Amino acid sequence: MATLTNIYFRGRDSRCSVFILLYISVVLPLIITIDAEIQNDHRSKCRNDSYYAEGSHFQSNLNTVLHGLVQNTPQSRFNTSVYGQSPDQVYGLLQCRGDTTKDQCNYCSQEANTSIRQYCGKAFGGIIWLDLCYLRYNNSPFIGQLDTHNFWCNYERNTVSSPEVFRRDLEDLFNELSAKAVYGSSTLYASGTTNNLSPKISALVQCRRDMSTDNCKSCLTAATTFILKKYYGSKGVRCYVGSCIVRYEIYSFFGSPSTAEAPANKSVATSLSKSKHSNKIPTILGVVVGGGLLLALLVCLFTTRRRLKSAIYRREYEVHEQVEEDTLVGEDRQIVAFKMETLVAATENFHDDNKLGEGGFGPVYKGATHDGKEIAVKKLSLTSMQGQKEFRTEVKLVAKIQHRNLVKLLGCCDEGSEKLLVYEYLPNSSLDKILFDPIKRKELDWKKRYNIILGVARGLLYLHEDSQPRIIHRDIKASNILLDEKWNPKIADFGLAKLFPDNESYVGTLTKVAGTPGYMAPEYAMHSQLTAKADVYSFGVLLLELVTGRKNMDYNLSPEMQNLLRWVWRSYEGGNNVEIVDPVATIESCDEEQALRCIHIGLLCTQVDSSLRPPMSTVTLMLSSHSVPLPDLTNPVFANSDSRINLSYSSSISGLSRASATTSSSSSDLVPAPPSNAYSSSIELVPR
Repeated sequence: MATLTNIYFRGRDSRCSVFILLYISVVLPLIITIDAEIQNDHRSKCRNDSYYAEGSHFQSNLNTVLHGLVQNTPQSRFNTSVYGQSPDQVYGLLQCRGDTTKDQCNYCSQEANTSIRQYCGKAFGGIIWLDLCYLRYNNSPFIGQLDTHNFWCNYERNTVSSPEVFRRDLEDLFNELSAKAVYGSSTLYASGTTNNLSPKISALVQCRRDMSTDNCKSCLTAATTFILKKYYGSKGVRCYVGSCIVRYEIYSFFGSPSTAEAPANKSVATSLSKSKHSNKIPTILGVVVGGGLLLALLVCLFTTRRRLKSAIYRREYEVHEQVEEDTLVGEDRQIVAFKMETLVAATENFHDDNKLGEGGFGPVYKGATHDGKEIAVKKLSLTSMQGQKEFRTEVKLVAKIQHRNLVKLLGCCDEGSEKLLVYEYLPNSSLDKILFDPIKRKELDWKKRYNIILGVARGLLYLHEDSQPRIIHRDIKASNILLDEKWNPKIADFGLAKLFPDNESYVGTLTKVAGTPGYMAPEYAMHSQLTAKADVYSFGVLLLELVTGRKNMDYNLSPEMQNLLRWVWRSYEGGNNVEIVDPVATIESCDEEQALRCIHIGLLCTQVDSSLRPPMSTVTLMLSSHSVPLPDLTNPVFANSDSRINLSYSSSISGLSRASATTSSSSSDLVPAPPSNAYSSSIELVPR
């Protein structure tokens, strides 16, 4: 929500300040109150990437699933349901807390059913946590799958007097209850209290009953570790994770499944009804009052002679404390979930002076955390067409892979409509901004260029052969190579990456291609055949760009020089090797033998026949050792403009270039191509 206190009015428009003051003093407190009411009543996360139509098959199937879950769950406290046929199939799960009675479970189930429809509307997926039950539905399978990405925590801000002792007692209690839930309970539930009285801690843990023992243990470990780290000394915490819940208080809040008595039906129903309807009155009032004042405010703003666009762009952020997590626990390492208020402070409210650049999906800003660490924050544009899948792909992959020549993802932020990624800050920006700038390129002597070539090769070797999973990047280019303070290269932007099985280099034939014209291998661009050799080809183009200081296509040059590969091949074949190397790089530090070897390797990597291109292991070896012999060359793409394959490929690239600088696929297993700015992507914390 925009906070407009930093917009000032002068002259005849000063009357607008009255509306602003009224808006701030009346509407904002009301909305904050409403938000607090809702936060106390429920915790929900909804799919916001797509919605089903009124009267659709999906809606009918969803009604069937939710009705069946509400009817059948109270008896056993747990139930799952799958109904319908793809693509309208609905998966559902409902579970009550392990200490609930049948009546308590029944009332909570009905409330969850009502609330999830109210708050998630026509979303294709949603989750709602109430104190006594958990309800989830989706149009893709999730039953039996571990989920530690959906995460909601609330905590008591007051702390205990002896946090060290309290933490030790709490950790012991968590360990004891987790062991009971995982290994000693058919319902994966356990509750208990500590023996000490200063203070006495009551806690419960529970996993979804569709979890295996290993998955239950993983979820509880992640949740309890997070609580002990984040909420040090708090008097009470509730954490709701996709696959488990953990809660503790310094008072008793649970009953034994065998001894707990259900409250009178009337009192329970009254409590639930009161909770539900208590939100409606302030909500309606907020809409009416807020809508009127907001309309007046908008009219007032339009009467001013200020640039509305600038005011909106430089808006302040109102931060809701609805996301309390600090870390999302992945399979291999942790990804920090930054709060919006942290990133707003770090970037000085995304000030223009901190803007590093802007790609097709939004701007990138330099920032600094409270401890002085520099970061780069990618802010997804609200009008961007960037897909959720691209964002999820990049986060999943970069979280699992670590190499000195791969950019490091520090974390993300997903609050409301705002989605941001946080990377390590690399002061020398992207390679294209240095290499193709007539002034800055002078900073890239031959030693630095060779170091970049070798670093990118090592990064690709890691992705192709050493990482788990093995990865084809699909978009190796100058703008996706970032440079640190020592000019070391780091491969960025994994939004288009594809996995391929161990001991294989062939992914398969895709519906359409996705990549950047000029860097795509011919067999991939024309026939959609994707192998690791597609990255080898892109690397070869990048290598020749570094050697020559020229873009792969430059229509400002004479026709015979516009295509880099054709020009390099003809010069190399004619023995004019000195002309190929960028004069800027030859002034002082160029190793002529090393440069000629790089040209030969670049041409090897861009051969038409993918089987003739060396794998990255061989490329790295040839670059590192001058004693390794170099294979003979064949004509690369574009070497002969009369060749049918070259004409076909040229036509294909020409069409792609007119459409966009980067192509993307409409296939369901492909994702939209990223912008030229390498700090890119988006995330959705609710799994699809």
